[in-house]
Amino acid sequence: MAKIDEVHVGKDDFLFLLQGSNNVSSQYVNSPESQFFLIHWRLVIAQRERRLRNLGIAYKHVLIPEKITIYDNLLKDFNINWQMSPGYRLYHKDEYYNWFPLRRLRIDQYLKRRARWRGTLIDLIGPMRHRRDEQDLFYRTDSHLSFAGRLLAYREICRAIGAVPVRDFWERPTTYHAGWAGDLGGAFTPPRYEGATLHHIQRDAVRVYASPVVEHFERQGLEGTLHTGAHVIYENPRATDPRCVILFGDSYANFMPFGLTMMLAETVRELHFIWSTQIDYGYIERVRPDLVLTEMSER
Repeated sequence: MAKIDEVHVGKDDFLFLLQGSNNVSSQYVNSPESQFFLIHWRLVIAQRERRLRNLGIAYKHVLIPEKITIYDNLLKDFNINWQMSPGYRLYHKDEYYNWFPLRRLRIDQYLKRRARWRGTLIDLIGPMRHRRDEQDLFYRTDSHLSFAGRLLAYREICRAIGAVPVRDFWERPTTYHAGWAGDLGGAFTPPRYEGATLHHIQRDAVRVYASPVVEHFERQGLEGTLHTGAHVIYENPRATDPRCVILFGDSYANFMPFGLTMMLAETVRELHFIWSTQIDYGYIERVRPDLVLTEMSER
């Protein structure tokens, strides 16, 4: 839960996380530190792709954009350059060629490497900024994606991995919460509330495994507080996509019945979700999936 001095109250009652443990707003700068950090992540992604390709396994990486990257137009008396966001620069900027270890590369080598990691990354910033005025892609009182935002992300992931998206998620059962406060709204006294509709999209996917930590939290009624280490497996015999996918993700891929993980579980024959920003290669070699997907928040 954010602290009140970390939250910015924007236009139309939109709340934004500007500070917090990741010091969000300070990442929108062009500094040697930020360049090194982005180069590091580009190398990590490239190394993952190469290692998994050598195992005959496809790999994709998706960043969930920060709320201020998409809705910078709703900030009030606070300006950022959204094109300095880590996710945008990671995908679009070529400044890394000027960094001294890369200067030894011939331009054709660099362009070949750039094409490979760009093919690995799934860009959500462009599609979300293009659609941001049509629907709220984030909850107004929360830092996470709304159902519309998750659905957009899901469809872009499906496009990137060559999957046919499920078309009827909008039509599945819903629950409306008139007084719901997200992780940002809860920082206020009294909390700032909004109406939120939860879409219960789980229908065909069946959970066949939950790690002990998941089962323990569920017995205590605390499944909403699960974090790193959660591990679940879904099987879906009715899925038309026969692939097995391992998803390493965070809270933006939440495996609750209304989350992004569940959307993917309703799409492929078998889905493994591990709440982690790291890749467990030992687990991958045991499962031998068709695809590994990693998801992280931009911050």
